[in-house]
Amino acid sequence: MLPMPTPLTERQNEIYEFIRRFMRTERKPPTLQEIGDAVGIRSVSGVHKQVRALETKGYIERTPNEARGLSLVAQDDPFALDDDGVPDLPVISRTSSDAPDSLRDKPQGLLAVDPYLMRGVRDPEACLIARAGDDGMNAAGLYKGDLLVVEEVPERAVRNGTLVAVLMGETLLARRFELANGRVHFRPADRNYTEHTFPPDDPGYHVVGEIVSVLRRVR
Repeated sequence: MLPMPTPLTERQNEIYEFIRRFMRTERKPPTLQEIGDAVGIRSVSGVHKQVRALETKGYIERTPNEARGLSLVAQDDPFALDDDGVPDLPVISRTSSDAPDSLRDKPQGLLAVDPYLMRGVRDPEACLIARAGDDGMNAAGLYKGDLLVVEEVPERAVRNGTLVAVLMGETLLARRFELANGRVHFRPADRNYTEHTFPPDDPGYHVVGEIVSVLRRVR
């Protein structure tokens, strides 16, 4: 695992965030002059000093003698996986656990998701958005109505302890997955909710996939 970068000063953070925004919208790094114009630093040498600090602290890398020689380091570049822009993911509608093949047939719509929220995804094309159907994982920070970014994976590929989206009937739930003693367990984080247990391949449930991130309105 790569070490965490050293914290930034307010000024360094302002410059770093400008570089990120510029690279996303312009699809190229900014020059020192463009950085200075954006953040109000008149001296190119002053900008160079701040950029050098970002490099030392592990947030960016520089290619010497190139006007646009800046790049975000891999561990902190949320756009490293984004070659084609922000992905639009289908928001799935109510689907029965015994008809999982129809999961994507009639999506409620499409939602653009920042690539940062999809870091670690193996296959972006296998991702979708589902709405949490209860408060069973509220102790883990997930609540009824939350939009869950889910990567579809076969149940056999899910490791014990993974947070998954699972259909039970027509209700989609977030639960911890565990296979033990020949049975599949879906464990809530709230003790007021019941753990559901099934034999493998029971039509009463369908593991949609692993939960990657969560989207929530704050008001």
